[in-house]
Amino acid sequence: MPEWTRNTPWRQGHLLSDEAVTAIGLINTEYPGDTVVIVATHSCDLTQLPDKEPRIEVVVGRRIQELDGNYTHAKSPRTLHIGFEGDEPLLAEFVITEKHFIPKKLLEDFEPAIISRLSPAGLETFQLWLASRYRRSAFPDEFERRLTETKLSDKIAKAVRQHGEMITAVFFDVDDGQEIARTGPNDIYVLDIYLLHVTVPDFNAAEIAAKRAKKAIEHAFKAKLHNTQTGNWQNIELRYVEVISENAMTYLQSKLLKKWRLDYINLGAEPQQPVLAE
Repeated sequence: MPEWTRNTPWRQGHLLSDEAVTAIGLINTEYPGDTVVIVATHSCDLTQLPDKEPRIEVVVGRRIQELDGNYTHAKSPRTLHIGFEGDEPLLAEFVITEKHFIPKKLLEDFEPAIISRLSPAGLETFQLWLASRYRRSAFPDEFERRLTETKLSDKIAKAVRQHGEMITAVFFDVDDGQEIARTGPNDIYVLDIYLLHVTVPDFNAAEIAAKRAKKAIEHAFKAKLHNTQTGNWQNIELRYVEVISENAMTYLQSKLLKKWRLDYINLGAEPQQPVLAE
């Protein structure tokens, strides 16, 4: 019987073969016929012998027919939609709560399913998604409440979803980064939004898509919160929406701005903290 060695072929982002999935019993309970399982453990830990690192972390997902733009590029820390290339390309959905640990010895008799694999960019996205569970940005509860009750959170999500493969992230700057307690509709938050778009394979198409999303978001905020007669805002003032490419965002911006996740994370009892670029 084969034994686990430092020369193991297994790497982070590899898929288990259907044979391995069946033998180990890792089944997607809602979609058993579409089960797909990916290795989450880092490659450096996979090469460690079982007496040092005895278990492997995997995520049980499912094959899907199309990608939802709100779940691509690790925009949501709970759900990831991602494509695999190779001889048998596929699209898959992974939910972060479906992580499982299995003993390394269970994979000693199996090889990775290399006929479907992540591209280097896809592997980076998968890593960012895994990390985002613990590094995601948070916003004040009152700000989130206003954004949700006005349905503007849905409007932003809809605008981004239509161009999900071209818009890789949405960043918020609330009150210029200051944590201020707001009360009442006339005590307004000031919001700047940054839409980050890809540069390849078509920079111009991506920029146009981001500008369309910008226009939709601006229209939604003005229609809901801006009084055209008085020129006043209520609850949240949208100061501007800036379209910026991945190549143009500075390191300083990536540190100061907070990524807005499409599942509307609340601040809760914890103080708001800046995050590094993901």
